[in-house]
Parts: sequence; C-alpha cells; structure tokens
Amino acid sequence: MTNTDKPHQHIETASDHDITDVLPPLLHQWPRLGQELFELEHILTPVPKTRLSSSTERERKEQQADIRNTIIAQVYREEGKYSRDMRYLAFLLLKQGRAGMIVGNPSTITIHGKRQELPYTGLEGYYAGVEKTSNRPGLTSEEIVQEEANIGAQLLKTLKKQAIAQNSWLDLIHLKNTLAWKEQDVEVIRSIQLLWGTVIRRLHVRLYHCPEFEPTLTEQIEHLEQLPSATQGHTAEEEQLRQALNATHAHFRHNLEAMSAAERAQERQERTRREVIRASRIAEFNRFHDETYQILTASHQGHYTLGVQDTTLKDSTINETITLPKIPERQTYPPVLVHLTPAQLEGYLFIARLGEIGGDPLARSALVVH
Repeated sequence: MTNTDKPHQHIETASDHDITDVLPPLLHQWPRLGQELFELEHILTPVPKTRLSSSTERERKEQQADIRNTIIAQVYREEGKYSRDMRYLAFLLLKQGRAGMIVGNPSTITIHGKRQELPYTGLEGYYAGVEKTSNRPGLTSEEIVQEEANIGAQLLKTLKKQAIAQNSWLDLIHLKNTLAWKEQDVEVIRSIQLLWGTVIRRLHVRLYHCPEFEPTLTEQIEHLEQLPSATQGHTAEEEQLRQALNATHAHFRHNLEAMSAAERAQERQERTRREVIRASRIAEFNRFHDETYQILTASHQGHYTLGVQDTTLKDSTINETITLPKIPERQTYPPVLVHLTPAQLEGYLFIARLGEIGGDPLARSALVVH
C-alpha cells in the first residue's frame, strides 16, 4: 500500500482487535494541584477562631466536599459532542497509535546518522481528510509530520526569542521540565495549557485551508447575494461596507459576464470538482473522529478517574488513572521516513509532549485557570 492510498482505506473499530485486551493504565500524580485544591477548599471555608460545634464542623466539611466536587466535575464537563475527559482519552488514543491511520509509522534520520522513531503528537486527527489519496490531492504522510514539526519549531523559536528579550531562560527550563514530568508549578502548567490552546485553535480549521475550500467565482457571487443588505447603512461605517460589497459584487459579475462559453463551462466543472472533494474531506474528517470515540466507547475500556489525597497540605496530591483499549501497534502501519532539520526535530518532539499536560482536563480546571 502506498502512502498516497493509505489514509482511510480502512479505519479500525473496536471489532478489529480483541476488546478484552487492555493496556496498563497511565498514572499521573499532581501534588501541586492537590495542594491547590486543599488550599482552595480551606480558603473558601475558613476555620473560625472560636471552637466549632459538631453540626457546624459537619456543615463546613460538606461545603469543602461541594467545592471539591464542583472542581472535579470540570474534568467531565461536556464540550460540544464529547466531554473533556473523553476528548483527552481520544487524544491519548492517537498518541498510543491510532495516529498511524493518518501518518503511518514515521521516523527520521538524526544528525548522527541514526534512525529515530517519531512519537505521535495526538494532533494527527486534525489532518483527517487533508491527506493525499488516489482520488484527490493533499498532503503526504511526510508532509503532515513536517507541518507539525514546523508548528512546534515556530512555537519554540517564539519562546526562545521571549527568553532572550526578557532574560527568562529559567522559565523555559521550568516549562521543559514540567513537560518531562520532572516538576510542577501552577503558573507553568497554565502557560502550557495556553500554548496548547493556541496550537489547537490553529489546527481546528486546518481542513478548510485546503485549496478546494476556496470558493469559485460563481460561489463568491452567490455568497455576496445571500448576505443581508439594506438600501442604505445606518452609520457611515455601515454605508462604506455596503458600498464595498456592492462594488465587489459588481466586479465579480463583470468578470463572469466577460467569460466565454468555454470558460464558463470550465468554471462549472471546477466548481463541481471542488464540491466533490470538499464533501470527501469533510466526510473523512467526521468519520475518523467519530470512529475514534467509538473505539473508546464500544470497548468499554476507556476510563479516566481521579483520586484525591488531602489529609494535610503537605501530603495533598491528585492521582490520575487513565485506561485505554489496546489497538494495533504502530508497526502495523507502513514506515514513513521524514526528513527533518535539527530545529524541526526539536520542535516536533516539543509539540509531541505539549498536549499530554496542555490537553489534560486537570490543566484546564479551576485549579489552574482560576
């Protein structure tokens, strides 16, 4: 199977593998967020200086439990079609190997001449429908990985420029240590969450950057004609906008009328071609995402649970346990050799770690963003 034909000739579902298989759970400890939760509970329910009655103490404990439950509930908050925890499980499922459906089994050659396997970033799902196939143009697996690497390299370049300008290299070191789970700081976690959000917002509309989504001349005319219009604007700005839209519409109509019969026929053919490819890309994007969640739900083995330990501030921690269904190994996908510069490789490895913390529901809860 060639790289161009690979992407979605078949998408595995829960029935494609033994759903009784399950991977060892991922275990994350968040002592700093556990302390943050402990402090938040006690700040919002301070202990009076006078001795509390048993009923008052019970009420205070209930208030603390309500605060905790409210914060913990945020990790399961619905966001559109899926909850935060399910979105994180889907992201991790891609990192575990489902991303191979999009980019195969990628590796690169380092400056030392050694082949290095590239981890999945978890962002590959945003490229579903973008890939090149035998039926439509698009990006190859190598080009997708290179684009991800460029995003990471640009992000790192910006962070390094800021470190130079602000003499804040220590902040960048703390950020990298946090991504490696070597240390935790709420401010650093917040920075990672914001960086990850920036990447997600950029890729969320990646599909629509494909050239087929550029409207043809007749589509542009139809779009302008569908816009609400008024005989005149109520303000000077509105009147300027109305005149500009009318001028643009007149310009497009003039171009259309200046076309020969053959050119108009060609424009109709091009419009049809783009419409077919758009529909194909959107259908493939939706199918890949829906089937990713189907793997999690149909196997009944995608779980995200939290445990809180908070006897004292010092020993407070939040334990995160993540269980994922076993899916095909990355070696089952065709190998893809990706040519990356040292800067691109560094950027790719950076972005491959960013989502593990930036996309974590706890990193998006009030313990970090409040």
